[in-house]
Amino acid sequence: MNQIKMLVFDVDGTLYDLVQHEVPPSAIEAIKKAKENGYYFVIATGRAHYALGKALNDLKPDFILSVSGGMVVNSNHEVISHHDLEKEDVQQLLDFCHEKEAGLIFKFMNHMYIYQHPEKIDPLKGQMESDIGSEPFRECPTQDHHKIEAPQGASIHVDPKEVQRVFGNHPRIQFLPYSEDGYDVVLRNVNKGIGLKELMNYLHLKKEEVACVGDNFNDLEMMEEAGYKIAMGNAIDEVKKIADYVTTSSDQNGIYNALKHLHCI
Repeated sequence: MNQIKMLVFDVDGTLYDLVQHEVPPSAIEAIKKAKENGYYFVIATGRAHYALGKALNDLKPDFILSVSGGMVVNSNHEVISHHDLEKEDVQQLLDFCHEKEAGLIFKFMNHMYIYQHPEKIDPLKGQMESDIGSEPFRECPTQDHHKIEAPQGASIHVDPKEVQRVFGNHPRIQFLPYSEDGYDVVLRNVNKGIGLKELMNYLHLKKEEVACVGDNFNDLEMMEEAGYKIAMGNAIDEVKKIADYVTTSSDQNGIYNALKHLHCI
């Protein structure tokens, strides 16, 4: 553990406590101390890098793995790497969402464009009323912004059975569930692990120099890339099984205890 140089954290259920709906004060204190002690601080999330909200921005991450690894940016939001959806896949998603009357958002380089049925997208209202606000979102009733630039991903709310029927064996794109009927859609070979690997290459870091903290299915690939793995106390069993250490829950000083365990603070 004394070789660690970079600390990577999932957001929802890890850095951001979903019980109290906040970044716990103990986590803020711990991350500040770790940064002062010279560790890289990295956020890894399905959110877009421009839609973290004040609470997360105030932590001043050195790097952000956003759109589930589809884009990596530095603290100035300068792009280090990105992976775009192909035109034919965007059109297939659009046709599918039209047919199923699904909630649909495409995530582009600088804004998220709401294509249709925002009322069906569970997190949207809460995000726009939170410290994220409405600025990252753009209404797009013409549903044509993908003709100007390629999206890095999408968020779709639709019947899971239909997703499996149409896209279960798709060769290029994958649906990553974040709720009962909500999905982040990215390229099939894209995940937080890919984003982390690209960042490690960029910084010339070895596996043993990286520690990762997560709680859910979409953290598994990222944790496999790290030399040291920590599961939150509220993590799913699959994450706990591969962890080197299980800290307390996010609402019980989990981040603080994790960084104490790592001797980063």
